[in-house]
Amino acid sequence: MAMNGRLKMIDLKGMSYFYCFVCLVLLGACGGKSTKSVATQAKVEEKRAKVDYVNSIQFTSPVKDQLYSFEEEVELRFTVKEKFSIDSSRLTMNGKPIARLGKGVKQFRFKLPEGEVGDNLIKVITYHPDNKRGVASVNIKVKPAKAPQQLSYELVNTYSHDPKAYTQGLIYHNGFMYEGTGQYGESTLRKTDMASGKTLSVLSLDGQFFGEGVTIYKDQIYQITWREGKGFRYDLNTFSRKSTFTYNSEGWGLTTVNDVLVMSDGSHKLYHMVPSNFNRIKEVEVYDHKGEVSYLNELEYVNGLLWANVWLTDRIVAIDPETGVVKAELNMPHLLTAAEKAKIDIRDDVLNGIAWNPEKKTFYVTGKRWPKMFEINIKGLTNE
Repeated sequence: MAMNGRLKMIDLKGMSYFYCFVCLVLLGACGGKSTKSVATQAKVEEKRAKVDYVNSIQFTSPVKDQLYSFEEEVELRFTVKEKFSIDSSRLTMNGKPIARLGKGVKQFRFKLPEGEVGDNLIKVITYHPDNKRGVASVNIKVKPAKAPQQLSYELVNTYSHDPKAYTQGLIYHNGFMYEGTGQYGESTLRKTDMASGKTLSVLSLDGQFFGEGVTIYKDQIYQITWREGKGFRYDLNTFSRKSTFTYNSEGWGLTTVNDVLVMSDGSHKLYHMVPSNFNRIKEVEVYDHKGEVSYLNELEYVNGLLWANVWLTDRIVAIDPETGVVKAELNMPHLLTAAEKAKIDIRDDVLNGIAWNPEKKTFYVTGKRWPKMFEINIKGLTNE
């Protein structure tokens, strides 16, 4: 009886081992099959994910570089080639979503929001059957809807100014006026005591350089040049040259906006630069309600607005440095008398030079080879 029981137990134990072996074999077989299925599925999904971009669509509206104003309605229309149908479409402007269009829809209307002026890129992506997609884009130009505020001024004081100074840059700092002047063989950087009118320092540039805008950043003064693509950093107190830097455009005006330098090049663009190496961060286009504002020259940044002389005019514009919108403008045609103007070469009779006195909240303005510099109080500016 004990022997039979022992044999039965051995049989049961053997069957248990056999059962486990069979399970392991089956499990391995199932696992192999599962791995193969996953690999196959991955290939199918990869094939499905592969997108075939095709030349299937084209914008018919708007046309390239069409000019619009903020809040104006834009009608988008595009055509699709006959052999393609549209499952859906996605519209963007400057990479930001505008709308999702449904099956077969090929037009859309929207109002332009207030934002940056100048070039704006509209793009449409259409989704066709069989993972085919069409892409088309068109550039439009955008300007402000409102005219700039019209400003006026009152004269606070008049100072003498060197009539030989071809003023290109002007900045006031702690009681001193720093001025950069131009012309080949005549370009300088100079420092004047505003209380006494005495010129304290004059640094002459090499004759190969045509001096342009100047600005102060921390303990250094920066000066750019016109067509030479080179600028200089000086110690603010000693005028000793610390280093040079380069850039790939003409240099006209220069100012400091917080921890960024902003330069003009005579076009309607402003360039935001890194002070340490003068690498370009971005460019901003400048527009008023009529369109682009070109010939931007000497610059001065004051309380959120960038003031710029417009070359060959008596106009100064106040610009939002981030959006490029001209917020306000000041026209100053009668600073010099007719007799004073008659003594100036007509080619040099140009208003140029803006400096801000933060203690008195006044501006200093002058011109190329002008005999006078004027201190003014600007009126009419609001926070709109």
